[in-house]
Amino acid sequence: MSQQEVCLPAQLKSSSIQAAIMEENNYISSSSNGMTPSPLLSPTSVLAPRPTAWICTYPPSSSSSSSSEQSQKNNPPLIALVEGYCGASDRPPTLMVGSDSISTSVLEGLRVNKVCTLSVATERDIHAAKSMSAGYGCDHGPTLTFDEVGLKPCYPPLKILNALPIGPPPPDTECSNNTENYFKRPPAIASSPVQMHCRLAMEVPLSTSSDSTMILLQIDTYIIHGNVLRTQSTLYPTTKSSIQGNPDVRTITAKIDCLLLRPLASFGNNGRFGRVKTIYHMGRPRPREVPMMDRNRALSRSQKLINSCKPTTTTAAAEKKKTNTATQIFDGTTCNKIDWESNSLWEIDDLVPACSIPPEYDNIRDNMFEEGDGQTISYTYRKDNVCPLGYNPMKQVVCPRFIGWISTYEPESLLSTENGGGGSGQPIAHISPYSFCIDVARGSKPMIAFAACPRSDEFDNSDDESDSETEKQRSRNNKKIESDGWKDAQRDAELTGVFCVNLVSQEMAWAMNASAAPLGKGLSEFQLMRSDNGTQQQQEEKERQREGSAATTRRTIPTPLPAPHINAPYVAESPMFMECRYVKTVKIPDIHDNDSMYSLIIGEVVNIHVRKDVAMKRTADDGSEIMDIDIEKMKPVARLGYGQEYTVVTTEIE
Repeated sequence: MSQQEVCLPAQLKSSSIQAAIMEENNYISSSSNGMTPSPLLSPTSVLAPRPTAWICTYPPSSSSSSSSEQSQKNNPPLIALVEGYCGASDRPPTLMVGSDSISTSVLEGLRVNKVCTLSVATERDIHAAKSMSAGYGCDHGPTLTFDEVGLKPCYPPLKILNALPIGPPPPDTECSNNTENYFKRPPAIASSPVQMHCRLAMEVPLSTSSDSTMILLQIDTYIIHGNVLRTQSTLYPTTKSSIQGNPDVRTITAKIDCLLLRPLASFGNNGRFGRVKTIYHMGRPRPREVPMMDRNRALSRSQKLINSCKPTTTTAAAEKKKTNTATQIFDGTTCNKIDWESNSLWEIDDLVPACSIPPEYDNIRDNMFEEGDGQTISYTYRKDNVCPLGYNPMKQVVCPRFIGWISTYEPESLLSTENGGGGSGQPIAHISPYSFCIDVARGSKPMIAFAACPRSDEFDNSDDESDSETEKQRSRNNKKIESDGWKDAQRDAELTGVFCVNLVSQEMAWAMNASAAPLGKGLSEFQLMRSDNGTQQQQEEKERQREGSAATTRRTIPTPLPAPHINAPYVAESPMFMECRYVKTVKIPDIHDNDSMYSLIIGEVVNIHVRKDVAMKRTADDGSEIMDIDIEKMKPVARLGYGQEYTVVTTEIE
């Protein structure tokens, strides 16, 4: 008997019901049986927007004893465009990318030399990017030299490579003059404002029937140019003081401004790129009753308290109605009597436009870009105690990031439902957003990965970054957690063997934000989003506030429905969702002791569903027909760098 037959409640088992649901919601699916994905739909064509970067390596023949200036002339560095990479961990700074996304020559050079550079692709090089983009139906684009593509190299300063040997140093020697690495370390793209000098940390096999692997790159050194930095005194000079006082920006020396960076957002391997035109602000959910004196740590304290709560019972819910929770002081007793699934207990923000590209810099044909007022900085994680910017820049430079809205069923609720228990007879559905999420395998066995950290680190260090020794020690101490300290998505995916990845459209932004509330085990984020919004007067006041703050998008409350082919829920209102079978979990390798808090959860995409009104067919380079998405209709929400920054990518660069 299959896992689905064992766990799925009787009322959810009918395939005819599922077919009717899919037809009613007007979805186009990649297959009819959930086993054989169709080339018409692939993660490459629907997972958008995705970060884009130039990758550069020396060819394999330039390795070994030929590390010299003459070798550089005989074996010029190779570059390719990677349309789809993402962060895997910010401590240590680690990137993930599928080997299918990298051209063969560059990939072999990386495997042999163990190092590469990634330079953020921006609108400054849009013509080169379009020429290097993969065509329809292709996994990756071509490999060229700098001269062939018309870009200029920027070789790494020798001083930043001292004490950074590529391999283990010889015994009893010091790498005080690491000249050899100068000839092994490839150049970056001179026109890119953000350059990352990386080393190959791990290559993870994904399937015995495929050559696809997941590449993990550790960033040795960031070089960030001053023209994309705004110093603290110039942050949002015309906006409200509440923005200036946001804890995610108030302690930094300079901000990597996405509107200055102008990163390219790939719409899939088809030569189509979008732009970040507007930055939106949307703060994390906050319990209303928690004092906010120490605002940047209040969420962590409340989160630990909430996680210690037992799931709300019918009796506890009735008790809550008799109690004025607005004036309660939280402790271990009162916390258990509060219905945390009521969104009236939370402050949940919606998208609010904060700033946009100035009109005089909005026309890319003018080739004019606004300049920041910062100074170019370099930051080497392995040897620098503090970044000159005041924070770890990982999330700020890898953008805009696709938000994987991961939905699962709680394993214990599935078992109790199957055995006739479970109260309502329905399993507990979980959903939460993950912006470290990207496809790591393409072709016949597409796979997707998302990065998750333990609950104890969810609010402490994820966005309000500090590189002080105190914060690093706090992170290491948090490493000592029990198995139930993992987030719902990781625990449920590993135990049930399945999960769904839903796309967040603009009208779902509020719901996505609400689903980030740290409810804890046994409570459903879907219930939080559906729960009572307060009195009619309070609702009207909220609407007036939203209108006054320019947040005019209609809020859509998500509905969890059982997926057609796997035992996981999906969001019925989402324009796209993917059904995935769990493959494995990979721990991010450490640099320092107990450094990394992140694990990568990998799943094989067995079916993709796209709503018909956002789908369109295109012709591939080989004449075959493939499916693409209408980005203007889909309106995907993407993550930017700082704790409250998002964007909605709808503008395609012509």
